[in-house]
Formats: sequence, C-alpha cells, structure tokens
Amino acid sequence: MPATFGFDIFKRFRPGRKRGIPQRETDIYPRLQMMLAGQPTQNKRPVFKPTPWNLRAFSRNPYARRAINAIKNPIANLEWEVVPIKGVDPNSEINRQIEIVTNCLKMPNLDDNWSSFVERIFEDIFCGAGCFEMQIGSDAQKPLWLYPVDGLSIQLYPMWDGNPKQPKYCQVPGYGTIAGNVSGVDLRADEICYIAPNPCTSNPFGMGQLEVAFNTISRVIGATEYAGNLASNAKPSTILNLGSNIDQAGLDKFRAWWTAEVEGLGKMPLMANKDAEALKLTPDGDDALFLKWQEVQKSEIGTSFDLSPQNFGIERDVNRNTAEVGEDRDWDMAIKPNAKLFSRKINSDCIQGKLGFTQIEFRFVGLDREDEESQANIYDKFYKINVFTPNQIREKIGEEPNDDAWADMVFADTQIAMQAARGSALIDDPDLNSDGTKAPKPEPKPKAKSASKSKGK
Repeated sequence: MPATFGFDIFKRFRPGRKRGIPQRETDIYPRLQMMLAGQPTQNKRPVFKPTPWNLRAFSRNPYARRAINAIKNPIANLEWEVVPIKGVDPNSEINRQIEIVTNCLKMPNLDDNWSSFVERIFEDIFCGAGCFEMQIGSDAQKPLWLYPVDGLSIQLYPMWDGNPKQPKYCQVPGYGTIAGNVSGVDLRADEICYIAPNPCTSNPFGMGQLEVAFNTISRVIGATEYAGNLASNAKPSTILNLGSNIDQAGLDKFRAWWTAEVEGLGKMPLMANKDAEALKLTPDGDDALFLKWQEVQKSEIGTSFDLSPQNFGIERDVNRNTAEVGEDRDWDMAIKPNAKLFSRKINSDCIQGKLGFTQIEFRFVGLDREDEESQANIYDKFYKINVFTPNQIREKIGEEPNDDAWADMVFADTQIAMQAARGSALIDDPDLNSDGTKAPKPEPKPKAKSASKSKGK
C-alpha cells in the first residue's frame, strides 16, 4: 500500500466534489497560469485570443479566401441525415426524435438555413474558433434554436472547474479585454457550442488553419503588392546616365523630350555622371516579379490548410493522375476531418447535450467517398468467394433488388445449377446446343412472289 494512501483518501471526499470523481493533481493550462502569476483576480476573468482583428482581415485576401472556400463550400453542400446510432433499431419514439432534430437543423433560426449556418460557422473555425448559441423554445416540433456567434468575440474562463451552473464563456463587444464600463455577457457551457480546431494543452483556444498560414500570407501580400507596382512601372528597374558633359538645362530638356516622346506609364530616373549608360536597379521580367517565390509561398498556404497546390492556381507539372490523387487527398485530409469535427459537436452538444436524445445521431451523406472501380472489384471478389448474393450487393450500392431467382443465390449455387443444367442436356434456351455452345441461326426463307406482280409480268 502506498505511503500516501492515508492523505489521498481525504482528497477524494473533498466537499463539493461528486462521488467517484478523483481529485486532479495537475494544473490546467500551466503556461497560462505562469503568464498570469501575481494577478489573483485574473482567474475570475476571461481570456481572449490576441490576434482576432488580423485574422479577420487576412481571411478576406484572395489566397486565404481560396483555401477557405475549397473546404467550406463542399461541406455546406453535402447532404445530411439524422439516423439511429449503430445497434439501435428504429421505433415510433426514435422516428419522432429524428423528425424533431431534422426540423431543428433544416432551419436553425429565422435568418439561416442549414447551408448558410454551416458557412458562417466554418468561416470562424478557420480563424480559430467556430461558435453558436443553443436555446430551447416552446415549440414541441422545433424546440432547439441555433444562432451563429462571432467565435472571436467569445472569451473563455480558463480555470472553469466543470460546474454547469458557473459560466464557461463570456462574449465581449469588440475584440479586446473588459475595461471601464464595458462588460461582457457570461454564458454557461450548455448555452454555447465552442468548436476549437487543433486544440492543445497550453491554452483553451484552438489554432485555426488561418493562424498557421498567417505569416506566409503576410509575406505573399507584400510580394504581390510589390509585383503589381513593378508591373505597372510604378517603380522602374532602369536609370539612365547621360554623362557629365550635359548641364541641368540640357538634362531638363532631355527629360521633357523623354516624357513626351518615349515614356509610357512610369518615369525613368535621369542622372549626369561620366559617360552615358543605362544601369539596372532591379531584375527584369519574371525574375523581378518573384513569381517562383510566390509559388513557394502559395504551397505553404496550401500545406497550412491541408490542400494541394493546384487549388491555388499552381498547375505546373500537374497531369490528370496527380490531379486526381490531389483531389482525393484534399477530401481525406481537409474536407473530411473538418466535417467530422462539426458533426461530432452537433451530436454531443446539441442532440445529446441539449435535447437529451442519446440513441440518434447526425451525419453527413456522401462524406466517405469510394472509388467506384475499386469498390466494384471488392464486390466481385466477395461474390466469387460466396460472401454476398447479387441482391445483397445491389442493396449496398443503393439499388432495388432483382426479382430473378439467380439474384438471391451465391456464386457457388449458380455454378452448381449451371453444371446440373449442362449434365441433364436439357435446353431451355433455343440459342444454345446441348453442349452449351451457341447454335447457328437458321437461314431466312426466300419470300414468295405475290400473284399481282406475277400477272403483271
């Protein structure tokens, strides 16, 4: 028996702790506690994400928008259903619960349908936190109402101990701390569904894909702006030296002539020193636009969102095979995990937590895409080893069963029946010989001449 048993037994029966729940020995978010050391009142105040304004601004540039839309739009357009969980047989009560949840999710609130609701939530998830409010109404057929909330306006009480009566979240106007006369709205855990992507133990906030790509997008924007100015000749790459034999009046006269007769949109700098020559200030052509470097940065953004480079317009050395592989990889690595993250929160917080329905679940239809050719080969092998009948395979692919008796027989039974038919030498098919070979078709009889035609002749 450990020496500390006598001390631990008192901790287990600490006042206010539910029976059977052990006392936690480790600290919650130790890094955050170290940063707040010396501030005893901070434990009772919420904490906020430090860069929400920047994330919102960066989510509106073309590179971030392309990445967000590549994941958000397919998920928002997926079909969905509410079904019994595995192992639960449908009955009248289960069907009633399914109908209620379906009604609630079709129109989460008066402003949003399901697609617009999903788009709002995922827009915030990529910035670091997707959030929506859950409330119960008086309509028995539509009791649950869901309201999308700006996830970056929600602050968290990091030392929340799990008490359902104590607030876990706080919504603050703007993106900042509570100061002066500004106060936040405290919210319990059963009132807010907070979706934090890539959670960690250092802080209570998730880390969205846009945060990962933050610095990369910043560099790309700077390079794009420079390339745009350079392409429009706002910053020329060449300076013309006319030599030391020209005075200021001649330089001004030459500049006036150059502006009127030669110059395009920009102005080339002029100087007079020694012999006339043209000096390069920056590289010319594609090298001056840093196009290759921008492609590298776009690849970094794609990596941050788990997307392929072709989603950002980088299509060099991309053929049909690599494009198909990239599309499948994007679906499995980017779209599928985010959709499952969202569906898990709908099930745990809304259906089970708020409505109390524990035997049904929400799921997306068509999320687990299958390669039709590979799936057909698998079914063919299963049929050949007598695992499925043709009708069972048709049921799995969503087709109606056949009325043919052969469709309810496994492969071995069909082979036995065919061998028996060959052995009996009974021909049910007029097109087959007794040995099973194809019988030749009889030659067509010549048509008899009509009496009218013969008389005329």
